[in-house]
Amino acid sequence: MRTTTARTTIAVATSLLRMRRTRRNAWMLHTLFDAQLKDIGLTRSDIRYVASSARELFAD
Repeated sequence: MRTTTARTTIAVATSLLRMRRTRRNAWMLHTLFDAQLKDIGLTRSDIRYVASSARELFAD
């Protein structure tokens, strides 16, 4: 029973940290100017996708 509770707690904490990282990445991209986004090959409409897919690409 303790193992299940501990695993659930760890899973919830991990999920919350990943969501926070996604929001932080999106915020960082939103602070860039359009010219800077263009330099890295992005547009404002790409930010949500890039921020959320980075979570999957660089998952621990």
